[in-house]
Amino acid sequence: MSKQTQPEPTGTVISERDQRRILAAMTRMPYAASSRVPKPWTALRETVTADAVLAFLDGLAEVLTEVAAESDTHRRRLFSLEADIEAFRRLIGTAPAEVTP
Repeated sequence: MSKQTQPEPTGTVISERDQRRILAAMTRMPYAASSRVPKPWTALRETVTADAVLAFLDGLAEVLTEVAAESDTHRRRLFSLEADIEAFRRLIGTAPAEVTP
């Protein structure tokens, strides 16, 4: 039985049109405006490299991780404030009556 080998990739795998669409999507991506997200620069008709796309995604992941952590902090603070308001309302007697099944 002969061993089958995969042919070496040659040429561009992604069409020029799709590469332009990828670059456009990268620039419109929320949070991509951060200086920590490297945007691939390409000259006209130059291909977008996989390394450039990976660097973009790594930078974006870093920024989104921080955004998620900040969001969690704000959410916990909001829940804490809501609990404080409910406790204060019970204290002064203006809390709505508890509904029991």
